[in-house]
Amino acid sequence: MQFPSRGNWSGAVGFVLAAMGSAVGLGNVWRYPYITGQYGGAAFILLYIGCVLAIGVPLLMAEFLIGRKTQRNPVGAFRALRPGSPWVLTGWLGIVAGFVILSYYGVVAGWVLHYVYLSAINAFAGASPDQIAAMFAALSSNHILQIFWLMILMLLTIGVVVRGVSSGIETGNKIMMPLLFVLLLGLMVYAAQTPGAATGLDFLLHPKWEKLGPIAVLEALGQALFSLSLGMGAMITYGSYLSRDTSLVKCSLFVAAGDTLVAILAGFVVFPLVFSFGLEPSVGPGLIFQTMPIAFAQLPGGYWVALAFFVLLTFAALTSTISLLEVACAYFIDEQGWSRRRASWTLGGAIFLLGIPSALGGEFLDFMDSLATNYLLPCGALLIALFTGWGLSHNERRTEFYLADASTVRFRGWSILIRFVTPVALVLIFLHQLRIL
Repeated sequence: MQFPSRGNWSGAVGFVLAAMGSAVGLGNVWRYPYITGQYGGAAFILLYIGCVLAIGVPLLMAEFLIGRKTQRNPVGAFRALRPGSPWVLTGWLGIVAGFVILSYYGVVAGWVLHYVYLSAINAFAGASPDQIAAMFAALSSNHILQIFWLMILMLLTIGVVVRGVSSGIETGNKIMMPLLFVLLLGLMVYAAQTPGAATGLDFLLHPKWEKLGPIAVLEALGQALFSLSLGMGAMITYGSYLSRDTSLVKCSLFVAAGDTLVAILAGFVVFPLVFSFGLEPSVGPGLIFQTMPIAFAQLPGGYWVALAFFVLLTFAALTSTISLLEVACAYFIDEQGWSRRRASWTLGGAIFLLGIPSALGGEFLDFMDSLATNYLLPCGALLIALFTGWGLSHNERRTEFYLADASTVRFRGWSILIRFVTPVALVLIFLHQLRIL
């Protein structure tokens, strides 16, 4: 059944850009390049692409299929497909994950907004490494400032979501995603001319086959899962606004390719700048908020480079926060009959309040991150894979898949992966996250 009030994408391009925006986030910049250099460079990139194709794309297609088949939010989708069954808990897990992730991710995205401000006032010019480290320490200890930027971030997110699927989310991503790629390519060209370009690219691309071991495989699997926004219901929600004649295979491949390309290009930007000044590459906030500003302080034209870099990160963060808020909004619009305006402002406000403890203390932020990363996302992704592969019948999968992809070879290949390969990989990721493997 179609719900006209829910809205729809205007076409496949708008959908792909929105889904790509959901997938592209801060992790593409502060995690993927580092683990690529750490676990084998070009060898790890090939491994990662294999994991995306074997695990990420099949699961992405599964979420799109569930959403398109039901035209409902995650809870409504499982309720419609298997009424009265425990499978509906999978949908609720996605709603909870979206709330949890957005609450602390919004705080980190707020840090990015603050650094846009610091870049705009040229705060890094002439600053020593100790002074730059002190800037981040000052932000981390200033709870009021973090709450302020969290509020600004949530207002920007709500402002897009409240306008609806086509006029708000799709239009926002049509603007931000192309600009993100333009900024990324511009920064990459600039970075390629710095003294550390050769060293940085060697760190990132030189194949180190000896570093490809079981841990590298698990890291590649985990990055493929988390980078594509899987297991939290976002892609089910976005898929629910998809027309029946849109190819799930093509859209999934485009989204995965765009997300992977951003991550690889980010490495081409980050590491030439890092190695140009003999800095130590790191992973996480330290890379973005301390290491990179030290490089900006010494670069010719560092003002514009810093500003472009943090504006790029703002686009990456905002396109992700929009999708996280939309997951919760879609439930209340579909199941509770709320207007989009009421859902956007009420839920955005609730998530803002939930994010305040993360702004008040790093320990709570770390706890929420651990809860989402170690438990909610792997469990959600595993349940979605099991439901699609084993909970849905062969005919249910086949009928929906064949609406726009009448290929027996592609369908059988996807079915094998989602039934047998993806669940095993997700169990391994879950055990790795728990430090059991």
